[in-house]
Amino acid sequence: MKEFERAEIALKGQKPDRVPVIPIYDAGYIMKIAGRNARDFISASGQQRIGYIEKSFLRHKVDGLFVHPGCRDQWEKEHDIQKIDGYWLVTEKATGKKFRLFPDGSKFYERQEISTDPDPAITKSSDIDKVVKSCLSRKEIDDSGRFDPLRHLANKYPDHHFSFQMASPMVKAINACGGYEQGLLLMAEKRILFSEIMERYVPLEASYIIPGREAGGRSVWFTSYYTGADTISPRDYSELVFPLEYELCRQMKRNGLYVLYWFLGDLMPVLDKVLDLPIDALVLEQGRKGYEMDPVAIRKKAGSSFCLFGYGYEKDYCTANHKGLEQEFLRQLKGAGEEGAFVAGTPIMPPDADPSAVDFYFEIAGKYGGYEDGYGS
Repeated sequence: MKEFERAEIALKGQKPDRVPVIPIYDAGYIMKIAGRNARDFISASGQQRIGYIEKSFLRHKVDGLFVHPGCRDQWEKEHDIQKIDGYWLVTEKATGKKFRLFPDGSKFYERQEISTDPDPAITKSSDIDKVVKSCLSRKEIDDSGRFDPLRHLANKYPDHHFSFQMASPMVKAINACGGYEQGLLLMAEKRILFSEIMERYVPLEASYIIPGREAGGRSVWFTSYYTGADTISPRDYSELVFPLEYELCRQMKRNGLYVLYWFLGDLMPVLDKVLDLPIDALVLEQGRKGYEMDPVAIRKKAGSSFCLFGYGYEKDYCTANHKGLEQEFLRQLKGAGEEGAFVAGTPIMPPDADPSAVDFYFEIAGKYGGYEDGYGS
């Protein structure tokens, strides 16, 4: 059985020969595999980034992979860099703003460059055009290099399942408003205006569907965060966010793509609504703020034929806790994967993860994840 067949049988809610493995790697983990740091991923040329992503793909035995976007050397062209011990002092050529870029990829703007203007970027409808860009043309998308790594991997490894990223309109709207706090405040104070911002991102995000599919993507890794009940109310999700996510997911499905709905946040209070989306799988992240994100509990609500991605805990990967990784995989498999429709996924694999522990988790999936009545190879 080919790797993409194994993955897609599970995505259809059925049993392949064994549990497929489809991880997501943090850029820092990708660079750890390459023996470099996250800053080098940010500043990499387009070809370098393809090489880093391919190396991480080959490092572990997987059936598919979330593929990070590529570039065409824009970063180097748009910034001046002064390399200082411990950090780089970077100047944005377009704005003149300076920031310190550290090896872990974090950046801190110089104090004198931080605006003291407390007003949000968008306060009325007429501001939206100033902040939200219009849809890129197909040529502009191709010239950006966004899908270069995906195209490279899909052409070179056609038996695997590769996924590309698109984002919830809420994620995009939060960023357009100037960041997390300003976005949520605007959402609370001016619901109609915030909804207008989100609506603008539906056609913009949808413009990537066909280019991503034609580059070799078999699924969309649809990123939904800030949408959990730990951040917004279930009412706001249902009334403001859900209709726009529904429209995007519908367009992905109509264009022949599987939809992997990656959710970071408290899912359980909105689970029933999320399951009404035209999606093929829930890609689950471990709970991070006191809430539980348990594939076993979700299976009871989602039914036996809806695909769920399990995970091992970040701490166990980082400390190489093989016993913990094995026990959690077996618990999730027994409670959520015995009937199929289950994928061995991961949290966003952090740069502190031990690659040998990642190998171990995937080996456990192969060892214990066989289905006696599967479709065979």
